[in-house]
Amino acid sequence: MSGGPFVKRYDDTERCTAAATHHAWLAGLGSGVRLPALVARGRRHLVFERLSGHTPKVDDLPQAAAALGRLHAVAHRGELRTARLDQPHITSTRLVIPDFASPRQAALHHAAAAAGIHGSAIDAALDRAGEPVTFYKDPNIRNYLANGNEVAVVDFDDLTLAPFGYDLAGLLVTASMTYGRLADRSITRCLHAYLVAVAPQICSLVDLKRYAELHHLLTLRYLGRNGYRHPWPTVRPWTDPFLAELI
Repeated sequence: MSGGPFVKRYDDTERCTAAATHHAWLAGLGSGVRLPALVARGRRHLVFERLSGHTPKVDDLPQAAAALGRLHAVAHRGELRTARLDQPHITSTRLVIPDFASPRQAALHHAAAAAGIHGSAIDAALDRAGEPVTFYKDPNIRNYLANGNEVAVVDFDDLTLAPFGYDLAGLLVTASMTYGRLADRSITRCLHAYLVAVAPQICSLVDLKRYAELHHLLTLRYLGRNGYRHPWPTVRPWTDPFLAELI
């Protein structure tokens, strides 16, 4: 990418303010992960530094997973160690981060009903109380920029609490829906890169499968748009998906 700054426009002032606040909190974590600088703002637009790079390809995914892991680990150690997934958390900067289940429960139940899935399966999948806490920040593959060995993270519209591995699953689902089925070695490399940054036992492959099915339901409505060409059930990278009731 080249040229002048990148201008992100919003339909209302509340979402614009929220995105600026999310960016400030993430930038203040000191993770070492590249974020574009916020250089100016208006009532309904933000002006960001324009970073060079491209949407990550399959070979770039481990670097994206590692960047995500560094952000998650630093957020947990510095701000979210005492947070609970079943209740909002107030950070040291007075940012209120919503809980995990509430912001996505209605959308998941709606998608599940359309797919003939019982709502109790959704509630069970969202019940992660007591697990270590990090955050969700829309892990769509298009919200990363790869440039050599560096991956930058962009787009700051949404932020909630989430369990470790949830955003990694979203990255892999959106990459699969964009590029097609990922090879086993790609999944292994991404999970390893993520766990090196966080902790070996903090997210298992079983966790990753569980969270991927939630992302699948939340992404169904975008199939055929925004580069999502492949339905998740046709490109799912494992043959024994966890939570069969969600498929």
